[in-house]
Amino acid sequence: MGNIVEFKNVNKKFGKSTIIKNASFCIKRNAICGFIGPNGAGKTTIIKLLLGIIPKTDGEIKIMIDDNKTNQTDSLSSIGTIVSGPAYYGNLNAYQNIKIVANMKNIDLTDKQIEDYLELVGLDNIANKKVSHFSMGMKQRLAIACSLIGDPQFLIWDEPINGLDPTGIIEIRNLMTKLHQTRNVTFLISSHILSELDKIVDKIILINKGSIVYNGTAEELLEKYQCATLEEAYMNCMQNVEG
Repeated sequence: MGNIVEFKNVNKKFGKSTIIKNASFCIKRNAICGFIGPNGAGKTTIIKLLLGIIPKTDGEIKIMIDDNKTNQTDSLSSIGTIVSGPAYYGNLNAYQNIKIVANMKNIDLTDKQIEDYLELVGLDNIANKKVSHFSMGMKQRLAIACSLIGDPQFLIWDEPINGLDPTGIIEIRNLMTKLHQTRNVTFLISSHILSELDKIVDKIILINKGSIVYNGTAEELLEKYQCATLEEAYMNCMQNVEG
């Protein structure tokens, strides 16, 4: 199975500071990839580079959704995202938020389709409640629903389970598994909750101080450091990098 992302020798400078340093990695189609690193390591910057939100300084970024969309610009419309926390219109209800996001994507949704998106994330029973009155977890569920509009084949989720209670975390994990198995969706998930990533990812990208320090399967990472859990392997890897 071919790659959906190829990120080659990418650098990103802000002023005189190099934030991303010669970073390279690839993500295969239908993978569930965990993107891990300390705060300030460069995870969000790389996600913004992938999405074209900020320009690279040099290097090559390819996102290949299918044979008709083989470059980054053409592929962006086929990517669902959650970046830097949930975005929403607080003065509107959940139903209206879905409608507006769909319109922004030039997608015409029926009432039934909107209800289906809200049901997927467990918000169908409060579809008419103003989002300003939502808890953090409810806002996060709405952000996930918005990212699914248009049935994208590639989902980039930055901290998708922030603010969710244990039941919500399990429900979103089950949703990810369902999308992966039934729609062949590829995921790139940035999260600090490694115990949860441990249950679902098959590939791991580790970043530290703007450099990619591991790019491979979760199984190989556990074997490399002789660990039983992703948390242990991550800590060992970071200690090894820091020397």
